[in-house]
Amino acid sequence: MYGCQQNLINPTPELKAILEFICSESHKLTNCGIYYARQLFFKSQKIIGKY
Repeated sequence: MYGCQQNLINPTPELKAILEFICSESHKLTNCGIYYARQLFFKSQKIIGKY
């Protein structure tokens, strides 16, 4: 579904904590968007688009 590129780094513990937080928040945001789109579809039987 999504393309990704690996960038191998050796993060400090502080940077690792920040990266883990950012990744978890982006995952939550993606899940919220999918949930919202599904709810709109179930209520109106319309698929929302990008624009």
